[in-house]
Amino acid sequence: MRQHAGRPREFDPQDFLNSALDCFWQQGYRATSMADLMKASGLASASIYKLYADKRSIFLAALQQYMDAGLVRGKQRDDELTPVDALRETLEFVALVSSGPEGEKGCFTIAAACELLPGDADVRARVEYKFRGIVARLTSILQKGQQQGVFRCDESAAVMAECIFMMLEGMRVYGKIKPDITMLRKTNDFIIKSVQG
Repeated sequence: MRQHAGRPREFDPQDFLNSALDCFWQQGYRATSMADLMKASGLASASIYKLYADKRSIFLAALQQYMDAGLVRGKQRDDELTPVDALRETLEFVALVSSGPEGEKGCFTIAAACELLPGDADVRARVEYKFRGIVARLTSILQKGQQQGVFRCDESAAVMAECIFMMLEGMRVYGKIKPDITMLRKTNDFIIKSVQG
């Protein structure tokens, strides 16, 4: 008996964007083809083109999603903790990510910046948005700590935030060679001691 053809497989646009993000993160923008995105997601090109006009628009959406998720996660952590604990948790999170299995994968924002900057205004705007967002978070933590008398006030919160930000981004690059978590934690303790009043 002949079976009726099933309905086309339902798909979740969010699932597709997640799979696309993984592809771009692993292979880079230029090395990722539409065929790669189709294979990773299990979707036909027609389904993908209903969501996005081209590979570039998919990449920019995936990059924006990655950046937004990181900033939201950080803000939620900050809202729940004291300034000292918020800074300590931020440093610990980056140390864990950098030294764990995901460390070699690195940061998607940094990967996009290294591959496509200078020269791509859209990517530059997004990278600046992410980096400035992290610095703003760190500045807020430090300002609150200064107001509470737990962080030093002889240096501006903005300068300390920029310094910590550069260390954190460097830690993500350092993760490519699997650094020792013990040493990363010692450097994090040094940062905490450096900003405490």
